[in-house]
Amino acid sequence: MVAGASAGVSKVYVCCLAGALSIASLGCVEGGNLAISAGAPVTGALAGRITRCGDPIAGAQVLLLVQQDRPEQSRLVDARIGPVTSSRAGEYLVEVAPAFAVPGSASVQLRVTVNGITQDVPGRTLELRLGLPARDTTRFDADLGVEVGHC
Repeated sequence: MVAGASAGVSKVYVCCLAGALSIASLGCVEGGNLAISAGAPVTGALAGRITRCGDPIAGAQVLLLVQQDRPEQSRLVDARIGPVTSSRAGEYLVEVAPAFAVPGSASVQLRVTVNGITQDVPGRTLELRLGLPARDTTRFDADLGVEVGHC
């Protein structure tokens, strides 16, 4: 009886081990996009004014597109941040801390929506640095009329 019990325990142990391994492998598949941070977050800030032919646009929806592809990164950054709404004076502020970013420059572009019409504004370079809050603010003003040649 002891030999049979021992064999039964071995079967249960092997079965539990196989089950644990299969659960662990599912966790790896599900967690494939996770990364381990080696330090403080990388941040930046972008501020500007949205105008049309020099007149401020209140209530514009400003979406920031951030891209960074540097050799020391574990993964490409291709983030959309926002939208934020411009003030009565057309001003906006976006603080960024994209996942997988590293200190250094990143390309940014604005996607501005006013009254249901969306317009992409070609980009600038944003300097990302370690730490919170963002230390420097990059200025990115956009005149939507000038961008399409209507002024």
